[in-house]
Order: sequence, then structure tokens, then C-alpha cells
Amino acid sequence: MTTPVDQANWQSAIHFVINRALPSDDYQVVCFHQSKSSESVYVDVLLENFLFQLRFSFHDHQEKNPDLYSFNLRAFPHDHALIPAVRQILSRRSQGLRLTYDHFAGLSLVEKWGQFEDSPLHRHDDLFWENQQPLLTKNGATQQLEFLWQHQLLVIKHTTNQVFLSESGEHLLDYYWDVADQYLEDDVWDDNPRTKTPNELKNLLLI
Repeated sequence: MTTPVDQANWQSAIHFVINRALPSDDYQVVCFHQSKSSESVYVDVLLENFLFQLRFSFHDHQEKNPDLYSFNLRAFPHDHALIPAVRQILSRRSQGLRLTYDHFAGLSLVEKWGQFEDSPLHRHDDLFWENQQPLLTKNGATQQLEFLWQHQLLVIKHTTNQVFLSESGEHLLDYYWDVADQYLEDDVWDDNPRTKTPNELKNLLLI
């Protein structure tokens, strides 16, 4: 691909760019999905216990995620410019998000709640609510939920304000053991939070 990105087939072009930009086989593409609202492609890449979040589109878009690396494809007419730019970000571990056990516990809690259509978790008035009760703004669960929401690992069902895992959040949970392998000296990682009950996860996160 040494010609401008084809707007009629640009999603495939981004697949090509990501495959070429990965610095080594240690990198794993966690999720590759297209936004229905902004016509953007989002890619999550994992290196051990660091998550890189990338966005590709033909327009700029204001994002709430401060750690999202956004590429306007109009500024990269050829792959020989885009591929090195992506690789430069992925090559620096510090550019990624360092994942912790609590991040996976938060994702697991939302997954458990979201297994039913009447999920008790809602977001409105800039707060998270469980069964119509606001979660305390300074507790561990709220901090994790805010982080996951900010980093697009959660989504809101607009008709009900209920909170569920995003596609990225769902896929990231599947990589738990890949991340856990980076924390062999920390016993907490021996227990996958997906096996815990909602109450156990709430107690773990100090709701």
C-alpha cells in the first residue's frame, strides 16, 4: 500500500498498517472495531501488561480518553508515513496503559451485572448508580469504573443509561492470563476475577 488510503476500503488498509507496525510478535491485537457514531476505527494492542489504544479516521474527533492516540488519515497519504508513526508509539512501553488487577476486577463486575438486560449499573448526572443509589465518588469501585469509562472499555445504553462492557472491554477480559503472567510474584493474580460473584467483586473494590 504505497498509494493514498482508499476511503472505500480503508478498514482493510488499517488492518494492513497495524500488522506492519507491530514491533514484534510479543504484541497482540486485542480488539479492532469500527465506531457507528464517528466513522472511526479503534484498535487496542497489548504488550504484556500495557495496553495501547489507537484511533484512525479521516477527521478529527474530540475524545474523552486522554490516552488515545488518534490518527487523521488525511495527514498520512501513504503507508510509509503511517506505519512508522504507529510503530513509534507501540515501541515505547511507557506510552501504553499499565493494567492492574483492579482494572480486570472492575471489568468483571460490569460483565457480571451486564449478563442480564436489567443491569443495576447506570450512569447519569456524571455519576455511577447501582439500583438507583449513587456510588461514592471516592471509593475504589468508582475510581475503576471512571477509568474504564474514560478509556472506552464501557458503554452506555442510551435508552436506559445502563452500563455494559464495550467491545474492547469484552475482548480485554479474554487476555487476563496474558497480563497475569507479568505479575508472577503477586499472588492476587492467581484468581481470575471473572470467577468471582458480584458481591465478592464489590467487596474487593470496596464499594
